[in-house]
Amino acid sequence: MSLRVRLALAIAVISALVAGGISIAVYQRSQTERLDRARDTAARQLRTAASIARLTLPGGATVTPSGAYVIRADGARGDAAIAAGLPVALTVRVDASPGRILTDPVLDGASPAVYAGTLLPGTGSIYVRQSILEDRDELEALRDALIRITAIAAVIGALLGVLVASAMSVRIRRSAQLAKRLADGDLDARLNPRGTDEIAALGRALDEMADSLGNTIRELDEAAERERRFSADVAHELRTPITGLVAASSLLDDSPDAVMVKERARALASLVEDLLEVMRLDAGAETALSQRFDLMRLVNDVVRGRLPEAGVSGPLELPVQSDPRRLERVLVNLIENARRHGRAPFTVEVDDAALTVTVRDGGDGFGPFLDRAADRFAMASRARGGGTGLGLAIAEGQARVLGGDLVLRDDGGAVATVRLPPAARVHEPVGVPAGGPA
Repeated sequence: MSLRVRLALAIAVISALVAGGISIAVYQRSQTERLDRARDTAARQLRTAASIARLTLPGGATVTPSGAYVIRADGARGDAAIAAGLPVALTVRVDASPGRILTDPVLDGASPAVYAGTLLPGTGSIYVRQSILEDRDELEALRDALIRITAIAAVIGALLGVLVASAMSVRIRRSAQLAKRLADGDLDARLNPRGTDEIAALGRALDEMADSLGNTIRELDEAAERERRFSADVAHELRTPITGLVAASSLLDDSPDAVMVKERARALASLVEDLLEVMRLDAGAETALSQRFDLMRLVNDVVRGRLPEAGVSGPLELPVQSDPRRLERVLVNLIENARRHGRAPFTVEVDDAALTVTVRDGGDGFGPFLDRAADRFAMASRARGGGTGLGLAIAEGQARVLGGDLVLRDDGGAVATVRLPPAARVHEPVGVPAGGPA
């Protein structure tokens, strides 16, 4: 249930409760007043009847008041209608309280009335009846009118609740939209709220948060850009002297010390080239040169050259339209990562339907290192083998340039899957076989 509906229902319920409470109070007050008035009228009639009942006619007979019912020692006489509805409890109370005027309302039945009675010493008890039928009809009409008023108040309250809730909901939705725009990267989005209520305070807090967040992200972007420029400049400046170092080391003999120098020089040159490649990928300076080639032939060539013991499965031929040099770079890095950090058995699977190439090994897998395996210079353990920690980062970046992606997971070992985009699929045969670069 939305906030607008809940607010509308809450205001409607409050309106109904207030109107209902007032209606109940009005009804009870009116009922009490009418009963009190009927009691007073019955008491006055009783006093008059009592005065008449005390009179004695010539001959010793007593007078029976009209509209009254008298119970004497020698018998009862008077209005039979009063006798028919006379409450027994009233007669008991009257007999126990000589000289007091007592009243008792009877609200049930077709003829509601207030009965009044008193005990006259030496004369007997006397009772009168005051009808309240007209009062009951008026009270019922009042009750129906109050019920209608309560219902109307609830409806009006619901309408007012909808209006109030709609106004609040619009402002809250604007705050939610601002948060979504900030999450989508629009750091210039602002609410600029007006007012002094809580929702306006929330809007101002969101604007302040957006300002702080924007400043922080810009500072981080600038720091990252400075880091990329520094890394690229360092790699570029090292490239020339390291190339000369590699060339000079190639002139050394084959003594153990000379071999170690050659290997270190080549490793350093490879690191500089990888670092420059990462910088170009991060800067978005790489573009794919698409051409048609046989993906299966490229996979077989890479596996034979890098990991001959790996098993290869897939179709006999799979023509694709992509950049074979970049795809070869991805496959080489994935196979080298499996060879250095995994264990046999090694398998390379080509899925024609999904247009994917999966490199799998039987080692320990990525483990807790999985979430950051493709980060630059990320290495699970220095003791696991050689490498610079750039291989998977380069593979992921090159896969993006090709329009695909790289998925890493654990499944009985490390599993790396490069997925080409659907546009790379070619339905016609390749024709002249074309593998990757030699």
